[in-house]
Amino acid sequence: MAYYYLATSLIPLEFGDIPDLGFLELIDKYSLTLSEVAMEELKIIRLYFDLENIKQLLINDPASFAFDLRGNLSQKELKKALEEKDYFSQYVYDFLKQYNEPKEAVYHFSALLSAYYIHESENASGFLKQYLKFERCWRLIVTGYRAKKQKKDVVKELSFEESKDLFIASIFSQKDSPHFEAPFGYEEVQEMLVVAKNRPMHQYRHLAEFRFRKLREMTANKPFSLDYLLSYALRIVILEDLHGLNEMKGLEILNSILKDSA
Repeated sequence: MAYYYLATSLIPLEFGDIPDLGFLELIDKYSLTLSEVAMEELKIIRLYFDLENIKQLLINDPASFAFDLRGNLSQKELKKALEEKDYFSQYVYDFLKQYNEPKEAVYHFSALLSAYYIHESENASGFLKQYLKFERCWRLIVTGYRAKKQKKDVVKELSFEESKDLFIASIFSQKDSPHFEAPFGYEEVQEMLVVAKNRPMHQYRHLAEFRFRKLREMTANKPFSLDYLLSYALRIVILEDLHGLNEMKGLEILNSILKDSA
């Protein structure tokens, strides 16, 4: 299905822009036109924020609590979903059952995000499937690169990943090599990390720009499609996050990404 009017009403985005429409405003706009089936794909994208909000509830620190409104559920709805176990896919509840102590669940939160990318990708198609795979892969590469640089055991750092997965196997195979080499097709990520060196804000900005560009490229030939609308929404997220950063926040987010990928 083509969305000519909706797609042409969206102002083209460039990296570094301050979006005219925020993510939530964009979702409201989409909801007036998109079918229930199409909105389900947005729901899967927003599920990532629901999972991050679960982590915030587990941490339970009033001083640092930050509930992300870009998820599907309000704070009250999220607590109800966790209590009644009737909203999320089973892998979410399985994780919370396995790590039933909050501190333990937070420490192993990477296992839940890994399950999210793998499970939701298996049930997705088209752009959504491509996006979930892309997000998982660049996070794994960043974690592998940092582990090698800090002389950590990359297998241990990625202990929640399946070693039979070809992408994971290509990273694990470098356990004893002197340098980290990104798997084919992701060399640019490694180059960015090398150039940015130990400057977390630079690393985050480079990665944000890389993701922004790749998301645009994924739908460059489909300007009036649902895929384009999903890509546009995700690029809004990247821009919103980028403009909300400072140096300390950049380090915090980058470290969080690495921890939640390991």
